[in-house]
Amino acid sequence: MGRPGRSFRARKTAELLQDLLQLVGIVSAIGAMLAIAYLLWGVFSGMVTSWATLSPAERLRVEQNVHTAGRALLISTATAAASFTLLYIQQTTIGYVFLLLAAVLALGVPLGVIHLAPQTGQEPTLLPVVVVAFQQAGLLCLVPGIIFAVLDVWMRVTSGYFREMFNRSNLRYGANVARESQTSNRLLGMCWQLPFCRPSIRKSCPIYHARRACWREGVGCMCEERVILQALEGKGAPSADPRQNVRFIPYNRSLSKEEKQERCRNCIIYNHRQQQKYQVIAPIVIVAAVAVVANYAQQAQQLLFQVLHVVDNFVARFAFLPSSGEVQYMKIESLARSSEFVTWMMIGIIAVIFVSYVLRIVEYFIFQLKV
Repeated sequence: MGRPGRSFRARKTAELLQDLLQLVGIVSAIGAMLAIAYLLWGVFSGMVTSWATLSPAERLRVEQNVHTAGRALLISTATAAASFTLLYIQQTTIGYVFLLLAAVLALGVPLGVIHLAPQTGQEPTLLPVVVVAFQQAGLLCLVPGIIFAVLDVWMRVTSGYFREMFNRSNLRYGANVARESQTSNRLLGMCWQLPFCRPSIRKSCPIYHARRACWREGVGCMCEERVILQALEGKGAPSADPRQNVRFIPYNRSLSKEEKQERCRNCIIYNHRQQQKYQVIAPIVIVAAVAVVANYAQQAQQLLFQVLHVVDNFVARFAFLPSSGEVQYMKIESLARSSEFVTWMMIGIIAVIFVSYVLRIVEYFIFQLKV
């Protein structure tokens, strides 16, 4: 009698924590947006860029406000990132949302600020303080983004992702068949070497005794009634020679090749083998992608600098006044070239996203087209 009570309290506690995390995440996100709005207001109203022309008292006040807003953005972003990370910890695709936010905060907003902010000449401004505040907030989003993105790639390699794709309710053949505990699970084996082959059928199954695979013959114990009847009648093993048993396979001549392939796509045995196929191909894809990145690392670095240079020039077209020396230094290309760590971090993020989308293509062919 005590267990249901504890289970109920545990469930209610989990729901309460989930609601609390959601509330904290939303409030923190609102706080971050208010801090962003205040900093951008300071920039585009001209107060940040004309800071050096203000009276000493006003300069101190504006500088304190900018620093306070920067700290508020940092704390709010950190709290929101932690809350949403815990809240959606099982949804690894949220990592790409974090990476997008990191790119916007660390690169996109500073790029817009340094090129579009009103310029007042060569006097010092608070633009560097604002840019650093956004970059720090972006780095806070970058950490969970990388972790979740890597986990997402890992989940796609392991069976965890397949459990989502392998929905029995969508299968027409063998959806209610349980895994056999006494059978083998040979990697990329024949149908009778996989855990859904039933021993009671296999002992007289013509497919088994012919040492063939049901998906290659177009008939099997899950989709073809005659295979089951023939096996139950003990007619599947007339000879010890597998080649002689081929003639006892009850081929269905009334179905087209496409119709037989469609039956395989909806069979639990064939889908289990697709899982194995994916678990073999996915690590190969990852290793190949890493090898390509490592082999062309220097070329990738130069290509990244060229792309950032093009982006800088494109955005500079929208600047109303020529860039000052201070703004010129804060271009994305300059920021990337100033730090080897930042450069390779960018390349690493691009590589992770590239691998993820390559795996999505592999998933499409294996789990959707089921080739």
